[in-house]
Amino acid sequence: MFSKLDFNDGFETEPSKYERFMTFVDRSMVLRSSPVLETLKLDVGPCCTTEDMTRWIRIGMVQDMRELEIVHFEESFEEHRPIKLPNTLYTYEKLEVLKLTYSIILDVPIAVCFPSLKTLHLMCVEYETKECYRRLLSGCPVLEELVMDKAVNSNYLRSFYVEMPTLQRLYVIHTYREPNFHYTTVINVPSLKYLEFLDFYSELCLCKNMPEVVEANVKVVYKNPEKLLGSIPSVKRLYLCLSAYKIPPHGIEFYHLVHLELCAYSLGWWDLLTWMLTISPKLQVLKICECNERPCTIMPIRGHWRGPSAVPECLIFHLHTFKWKNYKSNGKEKKIVAYILKNARQLKILGISAWQYYSKKERSQKLNELFSLPRASSSCQLLLD
Repeated sequence: MFSKLDFNDGFETEPSKYERFMTFVDRSMVLRSSPVLETLKLDVGPCCTTEDMTRWIRIGMVQDMRELEIVHFEESFEEHRPIKLPNTLYTYEKLEVLKLTYSIILDVPIAVCFPSLKTLHLMCVEYETKECYRRLLSGCPVLEELVMDKAVNSNYLRSFYVEMPTLQRLYVIHTYREPNFHYTTVINVPSLKYLEFLDFYSELCLCKNMPEVVEANVKVVYKNPEKLLGSIPSVKRLYLCLSAYKIPPHGIEFYHLVHLELCAYSLGWWDLLTWMLTISPKLQVLKICECNERPCTIMPIRGHWRGPSAVPECLIFHLHTFKWKNYKSNGKEKKIVAYILKNARQLKILGISAWQYYSKKERSQKLNELFSLPRASSSCQLLLD
């Protein structure tokens, strides 16, 4: 009677043991008797074949499957044998969620149509031809969430187009650099509400602004970040990792931004902080933190920190929470904390987490120095960790 099935072969490489796993999956699916198969998840290793996967998918379709998730990880690429999906899946009307990861090749037919599909994840998959990617997206008329990792093992696809009027959430990931290849990302998603853009190497082309985005996670290393930042004027919550040497020119303002998390991993992040304070007049919460993708050491400030030329509006009227993770508490970092305390008139909470490599005694001593700093807000509480 189970409506959700999650099979994992444990990355089995021995054919006889995989054979037992395959038999178990066959019998389990055939013996199901509940009306709808809500979720079918298959996490398989190098022994799984296209024939096996096709059989399981077809049984799922007969049982009115709503969500399909496939992870296929091969032992090596010396004998590269990606799994192909059956053509009948591409016109399956009841599928609402499709998540594909790793060694899966998409040979999308011309007659593709997913009339109910709202969530699509494409993580490190391959495409049979360069037309397959755009053909797949064009067959998803009601898609609301798209996750795409552009680390593909295909020479066909160098341009990624996301042109979807219904899309609400978009995650673009590209952190793997292939030498001698140039990627382009074209985005036209006017109804987008959430954007996660982690891209180190691509060129970005925006057809239109995204005026409805309210939350964004942006980490970019390429040369023109102003294209992306300038396209999300309505953002309210922003996680930003960006080198200060790529600070966009004047003209960008975040009038609606109330929550900012700034990664202190990139070189020159302290100048980026100055810039964001200046262009975010309604900012209420400010956090200095680490990258979401991996633990990292906060980049120490080099040279003299140049604060804003005038006290930003957000410090005078709105900022009520300031938190700093892995605070190193040297003289330069201390200047930033002192500036915030001195000028943030509405500050309620200053939360400091000491740098993890200090001893307990040193951490306590350095953090206690903050208690003596002058504060513009009499109601500010210092929370020291």
